[in-house]
Amino acid sequence: MLFVFLGIQGSGKGTQAKLLCQKLGFSHLNLGELFRENIEKNTDIGIEATQYISQGRLVPDEVVFRVINGALEKHKKGFVLDGFPRTSDQADYLATKQTIQRVIFLHLSDEAATQRMLARRNCSKCNSEYNLLYRPPKNENTCDKCNAPLIKRKDDTPEIIKQRLELFHIETLQLKEYYQKMGILSVVDADSDIETIHREIYEIVKAAMPPGYDKV
Repeated sequence: MLFVFLGIQGSGKGTQAKLLCQKLGFSHLNLGELFRENIEKNTDIGIEATQYISQGRLVPDEVVFRVINGALEKHKKGFVLDGFPRTSDQADYLATKQTIQRVIFLHLSDEAATQRMLARRNCSKCNSEYNLLYRPPKNENTCDKCNAPLIKRKDDTPEIIKQRLELFHIETLQLKEYYQKMGILSVVDADSDIETIHREIYEIVKAAMPPGYDKV
């Protein structure tokens, strides 16, 4: 069982996907995190992906598919994808692998997305996620869980963010129409608080569940 989260960078796809997975007992597959794991382990895929990610460019599909194939093989039950697909070619590929129950598009303006991305911080030790705008640490620049310093992602710079937003409008935004034509798209306003957005998504997911599913 598969649900897909789409939206501009900074729209909260990862946060909402994690909340939904916690409630349903699903697995959360984030393309960016899968690549970061490979980069940290210095795998061949990680080395190849770094040259694109560091410049704010999309990783070629042949590399993306190798990462996604490995993840899908490990998660045979229910899961939520965010960060994939990003193009219609990737969507076509996913359709050959899985049946999608619902696609949730988180709508957010470029301006709001930019502010959110510039405010993102990660723990340098445990990788816990924070945002200075709506989920700040209790102590400035210090992780609540392990007290390690917080850092910005290397790709969260104004220049790279601008490139990523441009790519989103050129390539990824077309997926909204792609899934709308399939009749499986729901649009959610992402310019709200986390809990309000989560409740709306949860209601959408419940309505899309197959009859008799007993975990919702």
